Amino acid sequence: MSCSSHNHIETHTSPSVPLPIITINGVEIPESDLANELQYHQNPNFEMVVQHAGQALVIKQLLFAQAEKDGIKIDDDNEEDALQKLLSKKISYNDPSENDCLRYFENNPSKFTTVPLMEVDHILLAAAKDDLPTREVAKNNAKEMIAKLKIDPMRFPILANEYSACPSKKTGGSLGQISKGQTVPEFERQLMTLPQGLASNPIESRYGFHVVNVTRKIKGKALEYSMVADKVRGYLTHRASHLAIQVFIQNLIVNAEITGIIMKFEEENIHI
Repeated sequence: MSCSSHNHIETHTSPSVPLPIITINGVEIPESDLANELQYHQNPNFEMVVQHAGQALVIKQLLFAQAEKDGIKIDDDNEEDALQKLLSKKISYNDPSENDCLRYFENNPSKFTTVPLMEVDHILLAAAKDDLPTREVAKNNAKEMIAKLKIDPMRFPILANEYSACPSKKTGGSLGQISKGQTVPEFERQLMTLPQGLASNPIESRYGFHVVNVTRKIKGKALEYSMVADKVRGYLTHRASHLAIQVFIQNLIVNAEITGIIMKFEEENIHI
């Protein structure tokens, strides 16, 4: 089973979906710039693509304008360096103290454990993700198979060899040891919550439905603070820096006259 997948969503404009006219302090962003920016923001909802693209251009222009006010020269060859100079000049934050790091470590124990391991057998009843009738049949067949296995668990390798669409059928459905990041996310999310034994319900993935038996589950072990102290400090420093940048950008937005787009302050919408 493939352990990764990258979906590319093409975005394009059409005459039926006009782009907004966006201005910053009375200066209009060229429509060609906005149209070009769309390709860097992937989302199945075209309105969200336009929102993210427009917001990115507004933030970029506000930063460029502030850099010019501060005497930082910007041209096509040094845009990134110029913005870094601006942020270095304008952004300040406190480095995390040892107490900050220790408190974060103690309050987030689940983030500081070894990777759990699971030994898993599965039977894949394949169905394309967009073939709803076939998926319904596969789901029902998986439920029937689980009912049979509850009565006779020893039939698992026989059923795997006969019905599974995964190459693991040749080894009785065994996927061997699995840890985080080794299979597709939607399968992993459900798998990692299962107790040892036969799963009472099929697990759905992009490939179809899986009958799953967890033959062994080894929980992650808690790490000592001394083993992750540098990681904790690095994370908290990065977070403090990012929040300071976000506040700086928000202040630029608040103090600017922007039309044609409603700026949003959620962290995931900040694109520099």
